[in-house]
Amino acid sequence: MQRGAALHRNTFIDLNVLPAALRPHRYAGWYALGLAAVVFGCLLLVPTITVLHSASAQTGRLGGQLAAINDQLNAAEMTIGEERSLYLQINAAESAIAALKAERVALVGSARPVSQGLSALFPTAPPGLSIKSVAMSEGKITIAGGASSAAAVITYATALAQAGGFSDVTITSLTEPAGPGGPGTFEIQTTW
Repeated sequence: MQRGAALHRNTFIDLNVLPAALRPHRYAGWYALGLAAVVFGCLLLVPTITVLHSASAQTGRLGGQLAAINDQLNAAEMTIGEERSLYLQINAAESAIAALKAERVALVGSARPVSQGLSALFPTAPPGLSIKSVAMSEGKITIAGGASSAAAVITYATALAQAGGFSDVTITSLTEPAGPGGPGTFEIQTTW
């Protein structure tokens, strides 16, 4: 037992005394440095690839957003152009409407509604007078019809002048009845 105990205490064996085939292989210093550099490079390469991959994905996403923004800007430019075109059309239409209103006032002679004038024509007609047609041209109203006497036509023209809405009431045509009880014709022109 002492012998075994002595062997265990002296476990150091000089490997140089072994034959070359049994000796462990020795690596040069540059090999160890190269291996350390490869390991260090791998440790740096993995995060770099991950960062590059995420940057590439983010660049792709931002590129898609940029394309969408460009599309929206192009649509907005088209909308602004259409809005300007519509604004110009509205201005042109408003100018045309103003010109038509001015022309209407010049033709009609007043800004009063024509319907009021037409509604005032019939109640003022005396008995024995019938209105057959009413025409309006350039602010003048022409009333034509039949009457039993010239006095009825004169009474009607006076009633129109006194109604307040008509001016320049003129009897332009008057024919007496052809026989007793036959109707005569008349034409009155006035301005509303």
